[in-house]
Amino acid sequence: MHPESTSNADETGRDEGPEPTVFLVDDHEVELDLMQRWCQRAGLATQIFADPLRLLESLDVDTVGCVVADLRMPRISGLELQAEMAKRELFIPVVLVTGHGDAENCRTAFQQGVFDFIEKGFDSVQFIDSVERAIRKNQREQFRHQVRREARGLLEAISKREHEVVLLLANGMPLKGIAHELKISVQTASKHRSSIFTKLHIDNEVDLYKLLLAAEVSLEVETPQ
Repeated sequence: MHPESTSNADETGRDEGPEPTVFLVDDHEVELDLMQRWCQRAGLATQIFADPLRLLESLDVDTVGCVVADLRMPRISGLELQAEMAKRELFIPVVLVTGHGDAENCRTAFQQGVFDFIEKGFDSVQFIDSVERAIRKNQREQFRHQVRREARGLLEAISKREHEVVLLLANGMPLKGIAHELKISVQTASKHRSSIFTKLHIDNEVDLYKLLLAAEVSLEVETPQ
């Protein structure tokens, strides 16, 4: 088998977003072959790498799936790989496997943000369970990030003054209060609200609040000087 190969093993026709991929990284070809066969039997697409640095070149922020890496590799360790991924803001769950597991390695791995840590000798059921849990975690996070991007994209359409009105509305302030706070007329405040609802494709303050939560923006109001 070549050091790097791709297997699109999922024939189930799933179309719920990008197909997740299990990125397998190990300098032992036998280990790679075994883990890849397990993934294929579970219907999971895989990419395999003997060199973790080649893996880093293949990942981006929109990658969906998980990384399974050997803890001890010649060029960089699995922990160093996970640290480099975090540095590049590649928050794909990492499952570390090793034949040299100990309490200190486990503690360091989890403190660093590794998703799971399993010793070689694990069976296919344990392996696939860990991989599928990591993928589900990544899919949830990717969905949340997508929702946040879309919400923030909508908010870019409103003006600076409308943004001030948005925060006051989200904090439950009535139009009279907004008019007083921003030193504008109630009629002007009402026009701002209508414009905001139109631009954001929403119908009421509850929808606005949900949109702001999805965008993960601060609802703190700055008092005008």
